[in-house]
Amino acid sequence: MLCDADLAVLASPPEAYAAYASAVREEYGHVPDEQFTAGRIAVLEQLLALPRLYRLPAVAGTWEPRARANLAAEISLLRARAASGPATPPPAAG
Repeated sequence: MLCDADLAVLASPPEAYAAYASAVREEYGHVPDEQFTAGRIAVLEQLLALPRLYRLPAVAGTWEPRARANLAAEISLLRARAASGPATPPPAAG
């Protein structure tokens, strides 16, 4: 039950999940974007690879599809951001 409660945020509505993901990034603000993105994608992919995210049948049927959709959407967003390059240009040399 505690694991399901801990992962409940993954099944939030998309706007709430986006706020959660932003808070995670803020928490790891000291980590450079490239490293954070690679690590976050790895964690999200590990979660998606699990056969089940939730154990309680009462929540699994509703939460599982929403959580997997949120995880997949965040991975897509992170990959798109990584492909577009750094958020800010590097400082000019010299």
